[in-house]
Amino acid sequence: MNIDQFDSFVEDLLGEKLERPLIIVGASKIDDLLLSILSKLLFIPKKNDEDDLLKGDNPLSTFSSRIKLVYRLGIIDEGLLKVLEQVRKLRNLCAHSIEFNINRSPVREHISELKKLTINRQSFILTRTRFFQNPFKSNEDLQCIFITICVILESIHEAVIKTTGNTKTLKISNK
Repeated sequence: MNIDQFDSFVEDLLGEKLERPLIIVGASKIDDLLLSILSKLLFIPKKNDEDDLLKGDNPLSTFSSRIKLVYRLGIIDEGLLKVLEQVRKLRNLCAHSIEFNINRSPVREHISELKKLTINRQSFILTRTRFFQNPFKSNEDLQCIFITICVILESIHEAVIKTTGNTKTLKISNK
């Protein structure tokens, strides 16, 4: 994703004033970033084939499995794992609950935990300084959290080197 695309996403997220769509859109972007990281990291044998591991109704096509895999591969630390798990829980509450209120349990507790896990991160402080004024208004704390997570994941995506497979083991398996 280039800087213009990312800035466009941030503008869209900043324009969202309701909590439920904000969480769903933010979580969707995070899921897309996880897919992009894994697609870059995992060897895909044929260039034109649909990914039979990461997309569709396949083992690593869920938000939960992608979160767990990037952690187990050592791409993210335990702190970011906990943040992503809270996002996933919130997203599921948004998507699968008829009533959704950020001031009621269990949503309130998940948002509180998400805030605890993110507000002291340097990236959160930098995001807050760039996009928001003190004090936060309305949903700006949630917007800042989602932007922060996306900035972190986009940075990770940029740091991941696209794999072409392990040539040494591919040669061995070809014998």
